[in-house]
Amino acid sequence: MHPERLRSIVPMFGGATSYAETLDWILDFVSEHQPTEDELIGWHRGTFDRVSSRASITRRIDYLENVGFLELREGRWVLGPEGRTYFEDGSIQTLLEIMCRRNVGLRSLLYTLSPGPMTIEDINRQQLETHPELGWDPANMDMAKQRANWLRSLGLVRKDGSLYELTDKGREFTEQAVDRWADSSRPRVTEESNPLTASTYETTVQARSIDPEFRATVLSRYDSTCPVSEVDHRGLLDVAHILS
Repeated sequence: MHPERLRSIVPMFGGATSYAETLDWILDFVSEHQPTEDELIGWHRGTFDRVSSRASITRRIDYLENVGFLELREGRWVLGPEGRTYFEDGSIQTLLEIMCRRNVGLRSLLYTLSPGPMTIEDINRQQLETHPELGWDPANMDMAKQRANWLRSLGLVRKDGSLYELTDKGREFTEQAVDRWADSSRPRVTEESNPLTASTYETTVQARSIDPEFRATVLSRYDSTCPVSEVDHRGLLDVAHILS
């Protein structure tokens, strides 16, 4: 069974474009020292300016544990399964794969940025409309900023004034992700096994398997209504006519 995807993304210390770098420092320290909780908190206080709140540090450690980067074993922090995977590989691509797989909404945000730049208010609205389960206060932009900043730290998004836009790396990711993240377990063919009668029929459906977050993004953008037929039943809608 796959672990539950996280609705809350937590920022790292060190600045909006340094989350990935900060994560690297934490994993290096934990790998080398297997610290106790107090030692890991003390390391944070000694490494980052104006960081003293135990609760603030613990919140970030808890997030890294929930993602799978860290694991508490016999009173000491060690690398978790995702932490070991990323630590051994060290590539941003691996980190991006982990973050998108474990956190709700990152891929749909990238898809939404594909047509053009967005303000943080636009991003906040898109995330809540596409993923109602996120459930944060629409008036609070912090959660939207944290998502955008994680993508900035991964090199997929840049900020120009008040606008957020995809980098070349971000565009490359979105072009591949529709198929790369497709849910191949979703049934694509159905048929009636009984002989055809006046009240039964046989139907075969063949559809392109695509990323569920891409589907959710498109349905949200079009208010779950087909712009051609005006059918508005989500179960009858498919995402088709996809161009790069």
